[in-house]
Amino acid sequence: MSELPLIAVTDSATCPRPLAEQIERLAKLTELRPQAVILRAKALDKAAYRTLALQAQQSCEAACIPLILHSDWQLASELGIQNLHLPLALLRQLPTYERAHFTWLSTSVHSVDEAIEAQALGATVLIAGHIYTTQCKAGLAPRGLGFLQAVCSTVSLPVYAIGGIGFDTAQHAELQANGSRGACVMSAYMRL
Repeated sequence: MSELPLIAVTDSATCPRPLAEQIERLAKLTELRPQAVILRAKALDKAAYRTLALQAQQSCEAACIPLILHSDWQLASELGIQNLHLPLALLRQLPTYERAHFTWLSTSVHSVDEAIEAQALGATVLIAGHIYTTQCKAGLAPRGLGFLQAVCSTVSLPVYAIGGIGFDTAQHAELQANGSRGACVMSAYMRL
């Protein structure tokens, strides 16, 4: 089994069952257990996302797995969730005084300049991608390991790789060798 910490990222498009049910399944894993779950559900409106977040919070808390909300910092504050992932455009808009409420504040970066900016904006973790070819970015060339290494060597924050990552220990070793502190896995976790 991999020594690289893995974060499950939810995606209703690749999940064969409702996300709440899938999160419950992930929470019960012993092998391949995720370090955390990023609750990404772009197709849901605010009310449906709130309902899903409450269900996910219950499942994750019962399993002692941190839940990371995606995009909705007000909901995270309301539910007492201190882990948040914001796209860089939303991180730029997050009021400075709100950033202190989150112990985990990650953002996605797609260039070294974005990584530098995200660090200056108060992110605590960067998610860099996409590293490998992935169905989610069909037709778009991956940024590759050189990009990952450049980001990791430029910032002092932990960097998690994303994009085309599964449960392959050789792949995980390659990511670690290029500076990654962990990896985000979407499709492989959604299909478990």
